[in-house]
Amino acid sequence: MMPDSTTIRVPEALLLGLGEAKTFDLPDSDEQGFVIRTSDGLRAFRNRCRHWPCPLDMDDAEFWNEDAKMIQCKVHGALYRPEDGLCVFGPCQGAALVSYPVREEASDALVEVPRG
Repeated sequence: MMPDSTTIRVPEALLLGLGEAKTFDLPDSDEQGFVIRTSDGLRAFRNRCRHWPCPLDMDDAEFWNEDAKMIQCKVHGALYRPEDGLCVFGPCQGAALVSYPVREEASDALVEVPRG
């Protein structure tokens, strides 16, 4: 565990298929994060668009654009690379999603989220 961080367990995240995601609540916040299965494994990000402070998924845990093979903001169509969260298309191009370290334990994902 990283200093000044909280570990969040996301049950059965390792069972997710490509592009499937699970959301989780961020501590001491009304926001969420999400774990998503990419071709490189599991990645975790804050569920907040870099263009406008809104959830990427509009609260349905659907983040994946199958045609582009990228994470998509449903509000205005921004596309983010799944490997690092960098926006490559849309009004926030060049900005990156806030990412969190992920490790595996049994079938769960453990996400390290900074406190505060």
